[in-house]
Amino acid sequence: MNELKQTAQRTDLAADVAIPIYGPKMDQQSDAELRTVSRFFLKHPSLVLTFGYLIASVMGLIFTLALLDEFEFYVLPYLELTDFLLAAIAHPKTILNLIIGTVSVIVVLWIDRQCRKKYLKYALWIDKSYRSTPLLPNWVVGVFTFVFYLYFASTHQVPKIAQAIKTHQTEQYQLSLIYPIQPGGKEIRQLNQVQIITRTVAYLWIYHQDQVKLIPHANVAALIPVLHKELDKKPEAKAEPATATKTPVRQPTAAPVKS
Repeated sequence: MNELKQTAQRTDLAADVAIPIYGPKMDQQSDAELRTVSRFFLKHPSLVLTFGYLIASVMGLIFTLALLDEFEFYVLPYLELTDFLLAAIAHPKTILNLIIGTVSVIVVLWIDRQCRKKYLKYALWIDKSYRSTPLLPNWVVGVFTFVFYLYFASTHQVPKIAQAIKTHQTEQYQLSLIYPIQPGGKEIRQLNQVQIITRTVAYLWIYHQDQVKLIPHANVAALIPVLHKELDKKPEAKAEPATATKTPVRQPTAAPVKS
């Protein structure tokens, strides 16, 4: 009888202890999908670089569209397919943002899993967030999060860059043209104080006289950076210490002695 009572008490205690359910299931599903993906990429290692470069190119293209949109210029009719393929090279920060985002997600997920294994209260508190519903599965949440990060990482610096260009705080150039342009009826072959917004395969997008101008690369003769040299300040002449001028002392002349 005593043994039956002890076993009954243990089962009651075990029933009272809450155990996280959705978190471990999510971990098992993630591990299985990760193993499948890793096997696929191990068989086709070149696809890792291809997939990463395509994502970086999309980020670079979003950056170009958002930047020129700050200047109220609709850029899509002037873009070519090559611009999409070279967008990551034209904007290398997008590759850095992609690497930082990927590493950050891996670190956060690893820390979350370790905390759920070590701290039961935290595991119970966050367990409901791993629950998948038929209307909103976890993979849909993951896709939306990934798309949002791509857009955010591509555009979060755009307002700052556009404001710096509009206030003439970026590097300025002297642009010489092969064929003259006629912005106000006058033929101009040289543009001074030019700021570069971005570059595409066919065009150079510049900001000159508070206007966005499109210059074909075939019309660019020279692009010379303007160096802002400070005027050399002449050192002030130090005042020499005043030296006391000695007044010559006249020696008394000997008076003639009368004989």
